[in-house]
Amino acid sequence: MHPLVRDLYKRAIFVGRDYPLGLDYVRRTWKKALRNPENCPSCYSRRGDDDDKATDAITTSKNDATNWVVIPEPFTPQCEKELRKAVGRGRFMIREMIGVIQLKKYRSMNQRYGDSPLNDTTLAPWISQLQDDNDQKNPD
Repeated sequence: MHPLVRDLYKRAIFVGRDYPLGLDYVRRTWKKALRNPENCPSCYSRRGDDDDKATDAITTSKNDATNWVVIPEPFTPQCEKELRKAVGRGRFMIREMIGVIQLKKYRSMNQRYGDSPLNDTTLAPWISQLQDDNDQKNPD
């Protein structure tokens, strides 16, 4: 596994601890996305396209009709370029996950503390009464 992909997965798991759907959901979806050959097609090869590479490669899915296989390292320049682009999209998704987590926390805090009985409209009569009392006690 490429070090950038490994780092991306670690970031996703770290952020996924607070994700509303849970860590198991994050782990399943990220593993599925990282193993999907459509995200980085030049890093994969169909069995039979390159017979010399297919013998050393690892099959990604035994039940898959297309029969994709991973091209072992070293990565080609085209593969490296697509991989960096895919990692950039993955980092964007992590930022989106952080946004969802922050929104969930905001909504729960607002639900818990947002409609407090001590807001400005209920305090306004008391404040004006205190100011009137203070003016009566201290005439200037």
